[in-house]
Amino acid sequence: MQLDWLKPLADLEGPFACATLDASNLDPTSRSHRLASWGSARRELERAGADEATLAVLEDALTGDANGVGERTHVVCASNGNLVLDIGLEGRPRREGASFGPVPRLMDVVRGLDGRETYAVVKLDREGADIEVIDPTGALVAATDVTGEHDELRKVAAGGASQRRFQARAEDSWRHNATQVAAELDRLVRRVRPGVVFLEGEEHTTSYLVEQAPGDLADRIVRLDTGGRAAGTSAAAEATARDRELARLRAGRDALLVERFGDATGAGAAVEGWDAVQAALGKAQIAQVLLHPDVWDRDHPAEGPGADHDLDALLWSLAAVGAELSLVAQPFEAADGIGAILRWGDPSTPSA
Repeated sequence: MQLDWLKPLADLEGPFACATLDASNLDPTSRSHRLASWGSARRELERAGADEATLAVLEDALTGDANGVGERTHVVCASNGNLVLDIGLEGRPRREGASFGPVPRLMDVVRGLDGRETYAVVKLDREGADIEVIDPTGALVAATDVTGEHDELRKVAAGGASQRRFQARAEDSWRHNATQVAAELDRLVRRVRPGVVFLEGEEHTTSYLVEQAPGDLADRIVRLDTGGRAAGTSAAAEATARDRELARLRAGRDALLVERFGDATGAGAAVEGWDAVQAALGKAQIAQVLLHPDVWDRDHPAEGPGADHDLDALLWSLAAVGAELSLVAQPFEAADGIGAILRWGDPSTPSA
């Protein structure tokens, strides 16, 4: 995971007050729950020493009207009376809470974003397409619809040569409309750079679009058999299919990353174990850190492998040097459940 979003915070002076609350908007009681949760978090921050100006900006951010409906997590951080982070995530938080100290507690944000990426959803039919782009937090960041200029869309059972002529004209219209959709989608992909493009619709129309897609777009397309614009299409089935494909893509990326880490270890371009990683961090050698699931995916941060080490401080240090963090979902071999691929090495670099 790129930590560019965290880099501006690394340049700020603390201390930082952070709060993670359940911001789900499900029924009329949701707002009262949110206010009660903030009240508890505020008292916790007051006891820890947070100043009134910082508490005020957190309160403004957390107690406003909820955006949208469904299960959501709201994470905010403030420092010296200024709001420095305000982010919403899909799904409920693992735990609600607050913290005040020199390092913002943001590993829960990273866990919430992990495995997610910006993706596009294209619902295609013979006339055109509806296109949406969703960012890793689940927010809609772009939307457009494309209507083709060709309207000879239906094959007509006219019989004989006339039927073949009507069929050819209809298929030609489908292709032209798919070409227009592909062109608009290519422009969107170049601008927003989604990691994957989910394509929904009947086989003929999706095939036409794939045929017309430039290479960079074609490489991102994943077809889903979920109906597209067709009446009666299940939103739940669409979400399940997308989640399944995102999990499959993540598993593939994890496998490649673990293989890369193994190759780097063999070449002396990686380290493992907390002490070696911290030493490499101190020299800004690290390009990417890999965390074992037993380290990052535990429900209680103070228990299990790596419990004596501060994941939030690790995250802060990685952001400061422009390194990446990967929460690997599959088990892999590394001392203390942590490994790092290096940008460079020298004689003082410990062997992995």
